[in-house]
Amino acid sequence: MLPIWLLVPLALLATHRITRLITRDAIPLIAIPREAFAQRWATFADAKTSEERRTSIGGKRTNIVMSSLAYLWECDWCTSAYVGAGIAVASYHWFDELWFQYVLLAVAASSIAGLIAQREPD
Repeated sequence: MLPIWLLVPLALLATHRITRLITRDAIPLIAIPREAFAQRWATFADAKTSEERRTSIGGKRTNIVMSSLAYLWECDWCTSAYVGAGIAVASYHWFDELWFQYVLLAVAASSIAGLIAQREPD
């Protein structure tokens, strides 16, 4: 069983990794729906007129709710708030469960490995 003092660093690293998985990773299972959703609903960041804000990147009509959801799906800061809250709730309910500790440890280890790999020269 993991000591309780490891919960915070593991949860922080797991939040980083899961957020990156959702918002940036190129795994087709996530990247294809994310890009399709953004093409259908997201607007360009520099849209100035109300007509530009109502037209998606793919040229279809959009609305404030759906364009906000598309933005949320691609925004690290926004998504991490929800991922972190989910991990906090899960930790409250399942931290004593061995399976949850292994999952949390594996996701945190993946985060560390990815951060180290980013700094290595090619």
